[in-house]
Parts: sequence; C-alpha cells; structure tokens
Amino acid sequence: MKSYLFKDLNAATLPEIAVVRYEPMQAGVWEELAQKELGERDRLALGLLVDKLLNYKTVRANEATLWARAIYPLLVLAEREDVRAFSLVSLAATFDDVEIHGEVDGVLASSVDDQVDLPFLVVVEAKRGISGTDPVAQLVGAMLCTARLNEQGGHPAQEIYGCYTVADLWTFLRGKLDWSGPKPVMTLLSSREYTEKTEAPTILAILESVVGKVPSVR
Repeated sequence: MKSYLFKDLNAATLPEIAVVRYEPMQAGVWEELAQKELGERDRLALGLLVDKLLNYKTVRANEATLWARAIYPLLVLAEREDVRAFSLVSLAATFDDVEIHGEVDGVLASSVDDQVDLPFLVVVEAKRGISGTDPVAQLVGAMLCTARLNEQGGHPAQEIYGCYTVADLWTFLRGKLDWSGPKPVMTLLSSREYTEKTEAPTILAILESVVGKVPSVR
C-alpha cells in the first residue's frame, strides 16, 4: 500500500486518491456565507483581536506566533456548544490501496466531551521561507481525508471545507463530494484572499456559517 504525508502530496499524486476538479471563482458563494450577522460578543472580541493585530508586522512573525496571535483566536470565536476548535490534529484515511495521513494545524470539528469527533473544516498554515511549499495540495489531501472520516463515521459528507493561511491572509476552499464512482470526485471552489487586519468580521462570518452546516452530535 502506498502512503503519503499531506505535505508530500502534489498535482501528480492527488489523482491516485481522487478525481479533483476546480470550479471557476464564484464570489457570490462566499459573499452569501459572509452575510451571517455577528453577535455583540463576537464584535467586541473581534475589536480587541484586531486592535492587537493592526500594527503588528505579520509577515515577520514565525508561524507559531501568528497561529497563537491571529489564526486560532478566530477559530475559537466560531465555536458552538458541540463544535470546537483544535490545534495540531492528526488525520489518516485509506483510499483503496493509498493511505494519506499527517497533521493539520487546526480543525473545527464536532466534539463530545471536548474531544475531536469528526472534523468539518481543516486549516493549514502555509510554511514560508526556504522550506515553503504550495499549501493547496496539502490542504486538498487533508480535506479528502476529513471527508473519508466523515463517511466512515456514518456522516457521508456532501461538502467539506478547508482554509490555508499565509501571515494574516485567509483563503477558503469548499469541496463538493461524489462517492458514486470507483474513486471519489471532489469539486473545489476557492475564495479570494481575506486579510484579517481589515476583514476579520467577514472571516468570522464565513467560519460561523460553515459551523452552522455541521450536524449536531447531541
């Protein structure tokens, strides 16, 4: 059996796992998700978060600092009672004779007793500098793995979400799944880039809309 780490996936190896197709940009899809009205507590928390971030040089900070200062706090704000944000989550799934596995920087997942149950949105923080690689293939692999885990967990996913971040920039992906063929088909739709310093409310509204699609585990 072949085995790939998420970080080793690329345009040549992804077709061994699934048929991956890309849709043209559709701004309206993300604008609709961003229309969710935020509550007063969310707006207050965002104000404090952005105030600390606005004059911070995000491109100079290392990934761990940016994760703690900018990315994870937004994921936490998107939680609901039975959906939690988690960091450094290991995932693994098998597709016929190919296994994919690895660790993602974060997830929003259904949760029982504050343990990861089934992830629905996965987050990959792009590596920068000399070791930097394109995060898209890694993220798509993690999304496929997450979709498979949901299927095996009795919740066949018709769509799954992911996001990759670079400094304080967020780019979302929506994957629509078709499990009827010999290989799963994932059709991907990408958002534009969102800058947390100036568009934190939009990012949070998208995250909360995605969480709203997660089936309740209670």
